[in-house]
Amino acid sequence: MVFPLDKYDAELRQLLIEQDVDRTSLRAEGIPELKNTFVSAGLDGVFREGLEATEWSTTASDGHEIALTTLVPKSGTPRAAIFHIHSGGMMAGDRFMGFDQITEWAEEYGLVSCSVEYRLAPEHPYPYPQDDCYAGLVAFAESVDRQWPGIPLVVTGMSAGGGLAAGVALRARDENRPRIAAQLLMCPMLDESNDTPSSHQYSGCGIWDRESNDVGWDALLGEARHTDRVSAYASPALASDLSGLPRTFLDCGSEEVFRSEIIAFADRLSSSDVPVELHVWSGAFHGFDLSFPKATISRQAMTARSQWLARTIEELIA
Repeated sequence: MVFPLDKYDAELRQLLIEQDVDRTSLRAEGIPELKNTFVSAGLDGVFREGLEATEWSTTASDGHEIALTTLVPKSGTPRAAIFHIHSGGMMAGDRFMGFDQITEWAEEYGLVSCSVEYRLAPEHPYPYPQDDCYAGLVAFAESVDRQWPGIPLVVTGMSAGGGLAAGVALRARDENRPRIAAQLLMCPMLDESNDTPSSHQYSGCGIWDRESNDVGWDALLGEARHTDRVSAYASPALASDLSGLPRTFLDCGSEEVFRSEIIAFADRLSSSDVPVELHVWSGAFHGFDLSFPKATISRQAMTARSQWLARTIEELIA
């Protein structure tokens, strides 16, 4: 199938054509190449003059050492804390991928921010990625509480990171620690079934389509996939009860595989009396803002997230 480019936002469409973006589906044999190419510029790519960086680690339940990076405002007391989980389909990326947007918020709004280096599938399937993220979150929250007791904690992530963030929020609710005040989920990967209207709509068209999504979920869950052994912490769409979760921001593109599951999750959260803000960006594909951050629709999406975060922090500390 050749997906019709005219469904995309005009500016995004032109950028795809000009940059000759590969629109083939990911296959399992392509995982090593994805790991090699989906990498960040490291700390230098996210560092800001108004922030001070600290590299540290905590220990997972199996003894694995988890690397974390924290950035703290050089002046003043942080107004809130934000914990970031990176994207990469559960299989690729590092803790600095996408962290630049978070450090921009950290500098602008006076936040202490942290990003976690979780283990990747398929070499480390569930529960390792989720356990690493949760252990990192607990350690960060404890560190923040020691230094700046009482400031609100936000969790955030994009794509796979958004799914992991939603999973740690569920786990934090169930285990009564740490207290999460808000979650900011950017095009999150929530539903291992991959059997929604949008997942079928965006099949065989590349740019993280249904086939690519299957590769990611298979890598994470292996033989447990599509069985009752899959935890809601791995696939948050499976959670039977969404009550008691923190206020939530969600977004997605109208032309992406995750659209249906994100809209459904937002509706279920709202039905459970969780305050929700949802944006569906017309003509946008998965990861549009990561691929083309200067496009008009990407800047609009990033502004919407920033405005929600600023408004949420003001309300939380009032």
